[in-house]
Amino acid sequence: MRIFTLTALILCVLSGCIFVPKEVQYFDEQCQITKRKHVLSQEEMGHLGGCSDKACAVLMAGAGFVSAASLVVSGTIVITHNTLTWLEQRGDCGNS
Repeated sequence: MRIFTLTALILCVLSGCIFVPKEVQYFDEQCQITKRKHVLSQEEMGHLGGCSDKACAVLMAGAGFVSAASLVVSGTIVITHNTLTWLEQRGDCGNS
């Protein structure tokens, strides 16, 4: 019963948002250049309104699964992009 309650709570918390990768720029002091990296951005999903008992439960569960899936996919994109960028730029600047 505790696992069900915890799962339901997590789904309810996540169901209000989706995650998307966002590119940001920052200035690297050591190399004196502007670099790019990806971060996770949280976007709000539409409001669930006008539903009743079982319909609301199904909509909340569906929204929770969409939110969790967006976190996994977007997180993978961000980690992969940032890792490849780091590997690509690892020796570019040097200690001059």
